[in-house]
Amino acid sequence: MTFFPRLSSRNLAECRKIRQSIWLLAIARAYVLKDAHAHSKRNVVEAVDQEKVRQFYPPTPCQMRSIGAPKAAIARLRKGNLGIDNQLGFWTGNFIYGLKLAGALAEKESGRYRIDTNLYPALVQDIAQWALAGQLGKGDRSGRCRLIGCPAVTHLPPEDPEGSEVMAGLFAGARLRTFNHETWLEVPDHEWTRKLLDSWRIMYFSSIRRARHPHLKISPFYAPFFRDSMPAHSRARILSIRHSAMCPTLPILYWELGFSLLWKGMTILPFADALPFGISRRTFFRRGWRRSGLHRKAVLEFGIVTIDGRLKKLMHRWFETQQQQRSEKSQRIIQSALKSRLKS
Repeated sequence: MTFFPRLSSRNLAECRKIRQSIWLLAIARAYVLKDAHAHSKRNVVEAVDQEKVRQFYPPTPCQMRSIGAPKAAIARLRKGNLGIDNQLGFWTGNFIYGLKLAGALAEKESGRYRIDTNLYPALVQDIAQWALAGQLGKGDRSGRCRLIGCPAVTHLPPEDPEGSEVMAGLFAGARLRTFNHETWLEVPDHEWTRKLLDSWRIMYFSSIRRARHPHLKISPFYAPFFRDSMPAHSRARILSIRHSAMCPTLPILYWELGFSLLWKGMTILPFADALPFGISRRTFFRRGWRRSGLHRKAVLEFGIVTIDGRLKKLMHRWFETQQQQRSEKSQRIIQSALKSRLKS
């Protein structure tokens, strides 16, 4: 007959604490990925975190209530660091926080968010394909829909409030406005929005058109650098902008400040897509541009003294991607030409 050693009261308390933390984490993950009522569904909690939960057996609804769910599980969700970012896709706490800053996810009531389907059709299409729990409800007469059963939008915090994913959410949720035949991105004028843009050294201007609700307008030039952190339809919306404001001036000036001395023979934009909304070398000279005075123009007229290191890396990545695509395209053209000659 085998006798198991009895655990002391201290060890029992530690085991209970470990079990409670594992269960609360599993419920918080289930809230984000599966169901807003996961605290009453044992199989949902087990499906989200099978390995660790099975060490202490899947909790029953009665046991989940005994450890404080749903309040304790929501408190755990608000702490973040759930370890499921690889399952969220683009919809991390940082990206959702950027959408909130942009006003795309509007909190009209405490903890209840809605989206205007007329203003953000691309974002609505992305939400229909997301991996989070929750969905859009029926729209009212103005086309505004509530997010139903989505604890991630309500409680999931940003891990880096000034990160690139927050910038991606800000641009994905920005409104497109036309001023003097130029397209601008418009976001609400808040302290945290200004702080975010200033940290990235991105230019912005006050929007005079909306006096009651102050807004900021930003050139779409900056948005394509964050395309890799955007869902498909929001990314396509940004890349399909025409008549971008302050372009091609901004790509020319940023190339002069950050890249003109890095590569031999590329003192100006080597091709139109070297930076977003740029122009080719031929168009550069045809429009009367000259390289002399570009640095002075950037500093004195636009206030661009330096480029943020993070933004410069994204610009470099954009250039390398576009250059690689051009080389692959030219190789395909050469190969097709050779094949046609061999056939003839």
